[in-house]
Amino acid sequence: MTRRILRPAKKTTTLIRDPALLQQKREAIADAAFALFLKEGFHRTTTRDIARRAGVSAGAPFTYFKDKEDILFHIVSKEQELAEERLVSVLSRQITEATRTGADPEEVFKAVLSTFVRAIDEMRRFILLAYQETKSLNTEARQALIAREKRLQALLGEAIRYGAEQGRFAADNIALKAHSIMVLAHAWAIRRWAFVGELESIEDYLAFLEPMMLAMLEKRSGAREPKTARRRPVAVGTDAAKEQQEITTK
Repeated sequence: MTRRILRPAKKTTTLIRDPALLQQKREAIADAAFALFLKEGFHRTTTRDIARRAGVSAGAPFTYFKDKEDILFHIVSKEQELAEERLVSVLSRQITEATRTGADPEEVFKAVLSTFVRAIDEMRRFILLAYQETKSLNTEARQALIAREKRLQALLGEAIRYGAEQGRFAADNIALKAHSIMVLAHAWAIRRWAFVGELESIEDYLAFLEPMMLAMLEKRSGAREPKTARRRPVAVGTDAAKEQQEITTK
């Protein structure tokens, strides 16, 4: 049986003093790793593979990153941070302007949905990697990424809540609906194979999503309010429990 030697994670050390050059080298290694993680998977990709693709020496990745997991976290967090900065600004502005002017809730939601889904289209390689390999990160790193995703989901929820306040959308399960919208938007990135021959462009996908999303959100007359309390289990020894036991033993 071969013994596995566990070594402490290497510390990043660099002799490069120019911050711009340091960042350039760091991103070149991250870009090489990104392509390999997508193609081969995180666990099958070695740091030697990354160095070879980046055109650097075998030990160079450790000059800029602590280990392979550090490279993955850099890729995922950087892309998600850029997406959050861009989307939070745009979506917040759209919702704030709608609230100020009393814009039509359906048009507001369609604009927010379009902005979000088009951003997903631009980031589809990153989203695919995030779905495939986020499990390879440690708990702290995963929680940081989940927190960013929840902030984006909250903005989708604000667009739905605006429609509910205007009396156009149902006011129940807003967070769950926002999450469902996010998952369906991500499907454009992670399940593209399912749309081949049916939906060829992001415009096609938006045209497919819009009526389905609006149908989910619309306020239905006579719809029952969701139950907030769960049914309590019947305690053993009650009449109802005895009756049920008699039925099952007959």
